[in-house]
Amino acid sequence: MILKALLVALIVGLGKIDNRILGMTMIQRPLIMGTLVGLVYGDVKTGMLIGAQIELLSMGIVGIGAQSAPPDVTIGGALCTAFALASGSGAEVALTLALPVSVFATSIGYLTHIPLNHLLSERAKRKAAEGDTKTMEVCQWMGLFNYFFFPALISFIAMLLGAPVFEQLIKVIPSFITDGIKVASNMLPALGFALLMRLTYTKELAPYLFIGFVAVAFLNMSNVGVAVVGAILAVLIFNNDKNKEAGLDDNEI
Repeated sequence: MILKALLVALIVGLGKIDNRILGMTMIQRPLIMGTLVGLVYGDVKTGMLIGAQIELLSMGIVGIGAQSAPPDVTIGGALCTAFALASGSGAEVALTLALPVSVFATSIGYLTHIPLNHLLSERAKRKAAEGDTKTMEVCQWMGLFNYFFFPALISFIAMLLGAPVFEQLIKVIPSFITDGIKVASNMLPALGFALLMRLTYTKELAPYLFIGFVAVAFLNMSNVGVAVVGAILAVLIFNNDKNKEAGLDDNEI
């Protein structure tokens, strides 16, 4: 148990420093977190499926402005996948707990590494004015360490304290409650898509959305097939726009 908790904590720590040192490889996304946690528990397929469903739920969740922080789906995705795999409860309960755990993780972040890194940032700016590049570098590396250490520590403690409690709760929760949770969890990915469409949906892009819907709903086309059709449409549109620009130039000449 301790070894698995440690490995999950290390996975979370790696996800948290991804876009700060590795160039945004998307390791921090629930899909990858779930897959890696599934590898720890020896069930990659289930871990990937749970991570994918949490990913759908969180796709449209963003933070707008400096005072609005989105739920920490990196920690939430990893912990909920680990809890579900440890208890054998499946994706339904994991999906239901994903957002509450993620919001709680965000709150803990504002009490630990985020204020510490703010202090380091202020110190680095003062040293920059003095030309002290060595101290600036130390502050940068300390900030990176904070973003790795504290989320990993939070996850490790949550795994040690939360997993046994989680497993016990699954055993004592009445079946009518878990059945209700399953029904609600089936709606959460749709909610994630709805949030995403609120951000990206436009009249110009709507026809392409419905092309994909028709391809899947009526032609039984796979996701790969829809992606290929989308790529072909993108090439056709790009070439058409390019030809229009070339035609305008010829007329002007």
